[in-house]
Amino acid sequence: MNTSWASRITRAALVMTLSFAPMTTTTVNASSSESQNIGSISPFDSMIIELNQVTLLPDQAGSTVTFTLTVRNNGNSDQTPMDYWMRLKSKSGSRYNVQLMPSDKNKSRVPANSSKQFTYYSKVESGIKLQDLEVEFYKLDFSQPNFERSLGQIPVPASYSGVTPADEGSIIQVDGNDIQAKIHKFSRGKNEKNYLPGITLSMENVGDTQLTLPDYRFAIRTSEGLVYPLNAKNGKDTSINPKEAKELQLSGTIPISVNPDDWELLITQSVTDLKMNTLVSDIKLPPVIQVSGGEPGQEYQFSDKSGEYTAQLNESYRLPWEDQDILNANVKLINKGSDSLPIPNMTAYFLLDNSVKVEVKLVQTDKAISINAGSSIDFQAVGKIPYTTQFDHIKLVLQEKESDTQTIDLVELTGQSDLQAIPFIGSDSSYKREDIGCNSKYTVSSINTYTGPAGDLLSAELEVDNLEKRFNAIAPMVAHFRAADGTIFPAQVSEITNPIGPSGKARFHVWTTLPQGYTTENMQIILGDAVTITKDDKQEVNKPDAYVKPVSFGLPVEKNDVKNTLKQIELFPYTISMSRIGTSIDTGKFYLNFDYDITKNSQTVTNTEGHKLVLVFDDHSGNVSFERSYNLKDFENPPGDKTTETESNQLKLGKKQSFTISVNDQNLIYKTEFLKKYNLSIYDEFNGQRKLLGKQSIDWFVYSD
Repeated sequence: MNTSWASRITRAALVMTLSFAPMTTTTVNASSSESQNIGSISPFDSMIIELNQVTLLPDQAGSTVTFTLTVRNNGNSDQTPMDYWMRLKSKSGSRYNVQLMPSDKNKSRVPANSSKQFTYYSKVESGIKLQDLEVEFYKLDFSQPNFERSLGQIPVPASYSGVTPADEGSIIQVDGNDIQAKIHKFSRGKNEKNYLPGITLSMENVGDTQLTLPDYRFAIRTSEGLVYPLNAKNGKDTSINPKEAKELQLSGTIPISVNPDDWELLITQSVTDLKMNTLVSDIKLPPVIQVSGGEPGQEYQFSDKSGEYTAQLNESYRLPWEDQDILNANVKLINKGSDSLPIPNMTAYFLLDNSVKVEVKLVQTDKAISINAGSSIDFQAVGKIPYTTQFDHIKLVLQEKESDTQTIDLVELTGQSDLQAIPFIGSDSSYKREDIGCNSKYTVSSINTYTGPAGDLLSAELEVDNLEKRFNAIAPMVAHFRAADGTIFPAQVSEITNPIGPSGKARFHVWTTLPQGYTTENMQIILGDAVTITKDDKQEVNKPDAYVKPVSFGLPVEKNDVKNTLKQIELFPYTISMSRIGTSIDTGKFYLNFDYDITKNSQTVTNTEGHKLVLVFDDHSGNVSFERSYNLKDFENPPGDKTTETESNQLKLGKKQSFTISVNDQNLIYKTEFLKKYNLSIYDEFNGQRKLLGKQSIDWFVYSD
């Protein structure tokens, strides 16, 4: 063996033969499962070798070329094409070694009357074009001067682009099954810096068995050859049944300086063993459909007879409501012009998975009758669905009402598939609301647990500050308590109907009933503005049946300390102090006497309905016990005539000396030798359930300090 012959054999050994198994994933650009025949050769009558597809993917080190060959064995016996070799050549004469994909290394033969596909790759330098390449086939022949006998070449035609037209599907093979990838929709919004492309890619399993999509990567290639990655929703480990199609949502950002015309969608797959990516499919993007994409804050312009508006879809939420869920989305309407615009007479609906329509009510949360130049107003879109409803995609379609029976579509806003988490406010923080005309601050100041035989009543004290320079009516609220495990407890909110003055405050009670002993650790309050979706014409005032603009609050630690004196006891908005507490017995009556001082926090408006101060007297020996309750709402407006006994026995705002409570007990005089000490306790009672605030132990017949 001479050196020249040996070197040629060594060079040939670096080039792969045709004896290998099909690659796990190969591609063919076509509108059906039939392979596209770029060119073919026939080494002998019973064998045909076809070149079906060639792709080129630039990378940092040059470019990666992949191509697919179909070997058709039309004979009656298996073929082992060990003697057939190939190489990739450029038309300028450069030669490139080709190698088989690792998954094909165990292939040894092509069965009789069958065909199989094989995929190869080769690294080429930058600047090479597909049309510069050809695949050369040869056979070792030691009778030839260079020990090679040419079997033919298949050049890549000048007209070949390797790009699937936008209106056709690209057939991709996954583990021997065909998937047709086709672009269903292409939208392109933009902001000041970037284009915001949105692509809906349909992946249809046209085979006969279920398959799982590999971990594909997606990108856009521009007309300048620049490549920008895309994010894919549901693009990995997605199972597709036979004859079933699933849609992938692709999104990304591309600098606005890039030419927006003639973009292509690239689908690539990583070959782990080789640490490189290969191009699976290249699809021409169709004309842009002018709708906004799926990222919050993206803007879209539309016009009506009044002028040009900009719509912006921001936060979207799914909220609990009894056995239903509420869909709530924030829509901002912006006027970027130089003149004020009227507020359009709009309606809307949600569209789930491009098929299920959900009626929507639009609620204007800003106090405005027009949109000033350079400003905006907010709407809340709200609708209801059964809580068991599942969906992958959501859109909000805004419409303008031209009459009671006619509407026109203004804009289609595509929201996030994963709805956002409700904004959370920590227990030591406040929530600032910045709606036009409704600037305010919300704080959960304290919580209280009231015990009772049927369960625990949990009440949160919600303080609202008016940050407006005018009187402000606080919007009616809907509330739920949400436990750490996600359990929802509907809550009630006290009513405060009077507007709050500038820099004034209001304190609302938000309460629910929990099972006795139920833990409140990591519990939250979900609050929102009350709205009515469905109105009953028979009712003058319709009850809220939904809410919008949700926010959740962490609960502060409850104060459970019980004072051992009855001084400075707080029952908001009142503070009570008792002194000179004493007892006496006279002619069959027992008397409890004390001085009191009741003050009020006048800076905060609240509703004391359902709250009582309860005094409980109990003797240590069990000889006498009683209780008296006083409505907080009567502290300033006692019931009855001021001359009646009822009024004189009512606790009132201010100071009082020698306030007396009397109890008939004819036999108490005979028990005096057993009377040593007694307890006087103050309870905060709310809706019939109590919380102990203070308890003082005092000697009988002795006045306390």
